[in-house]
Amino acid sequence: MRWKLWAKWEEVVGPTISKNAEPVGFQRGVLYVWVRNSTWMQQMSFMGNHIRDTINQKFEKNFVKYIKFTLDRREVPTSDQHEFRQMIQKIAPENDND
Repeated sequence: MRWKLWAKWEEVVGPTISKNAEPVGFQRGVLYVWVRNSTWMQQMSFMGNHIRDTINQKFEKNFVKYIKFTLDRREVPTSDQHEFRQMIQKIAPENDND
């Protein structure tokens, strides 16, 4: 379920938010979302409940119980972050030509 959320993140939150915030982890109902800077952190804190409700409506009731916004990717549980990175590498490998 969480991989579907990652893949459809822009559809869920819109293009502007998806350029400034991205899901980086999920553990026990907590969605970890990295945000670009402190301005976006404040903006996202006001939108957190709406984003959670939209996710739960589109995917599964009570899939996300809480959203934790972070400026520091190191705050994300490491096991989930590692799995996410592996999945992203398979879908969109890094390319030095970009």
